Amino acid sequence: MNWQIFLAWRFVLVFLIACALLRQFLPNLNDPIYELRAFTSVGNAIALLILSGYATASSITKNPEGFYKRRFIRIYPLYLCAILVALLPFVFFGNYIQPLHDKQYPIVPPTIETFFAYLLLVPGFVANVFWSNAFIWLVGILAVGYLFAPWLIRVNSKVILALIALSGLMYIVTPYVYYIWCEPKAEFSLALLGQLWQEKDKLPYYPFLGYNLLFFLHAWTWLLGFFYYREQNKLSGNLVLLAGSLMLILNQDRTGMLSLAIYFITCFVLIFGGKIELPRVAGKICEYLGAIAYPFFLFHRPTYIFAYKLGITTSATLIFLALLAGMFFYHAVDIPVRSRMLPGKKIIAPQGE
Repeated sequence: MNWQIFLAWRFVLVFLIACALLRQFLPNLNDPIYELRAFTSVGNAIALLILSGYATASSITKNPEGFYKRRFIRIYPLYLCAILVALLPFVFFGNYIQPLHDKQYPIVPPTIETFFAYLLLVPGFVANVFWSNAFIWLVGILAVGYLFAPWLIRVNSKVILALIALSGLMYIVTPYVYYIWCEPKAEFSLALLGQLWQEKDKLPYYPFLGYNLLFFLHAWTWLLGFFYYREQNKLSGNLVLLAGSLMLILNQDRTGMLSLAIYFITCFVLIFGGKIELPRVAGKICEYLGAIAYPFFLFHRPTYIFAYKLGITTSATLIFLALLAGMFFYHAVDIPVRSRMLPGKKIIAPQGE
């Protein structure tokens, strides 16, 4: 794997998520940058989870000693800062922030249960959203994957494949089952299934589901990346990776067909990334962009809220400020913490390894 390509694509995925989440802060939803939302935040999140599974398998395979410590230091200090920073808008602007759009979802402080669930990396158990940093539920899925990685690296690949199939099946059928269950007047038929396939948002926003369905519905993505690392030199590995696109085809609930383009580019990066060589300067730029992708992801929404309350509602400016916030926390928190607690480790590397 050419990790520079890997890191650059990770940054692009985070950038697209940040563009999709501009919605509540823009006066004009025809903004060209916001138009990138067509690739959908969930579709990009799925690609990020696949990349994370792949990088995690690489990390624990090459250096199993100290795996948990490396993972904790990589994700949690910045994550903790992101949670605390996400509380600051309520200190300065009050406990009710009205967005420009989706006003039925005002930005309010998390409940005590929600705060501690996110703090402990188990957002799927509270059936609520951390509104001032709504998308960090994704980190909770990574944390569960890290927890089971030492076991997954030892089991037969067929076990991982079975887990992928189980989670993928849940991902496909849950929106239909939920809709039919909650709409008792809708008589079940094949025609109804066809109609529901085209209908969006059959499920509530994933963090609202509770029962840790947030993890179970998306586990297949992370496991798929993990599986592919183990089987990447085999035709079966490539076929299984490409077959994952069926999940996105059969469940269009919060993704859409354009998410397939993101999925197949991710497959291309994993399958052919190792055959691509970049010029030295371009490679270094890709490494840096990949390094700031995680803090950019964690701090973009709190940055949007602060900027919005200060009167900034231009998409390019919001994205630029979020990038600056990501760069600041990368240099002020991530590098010092990892340099101190993981001496001798390379700072800019895939998933912190």
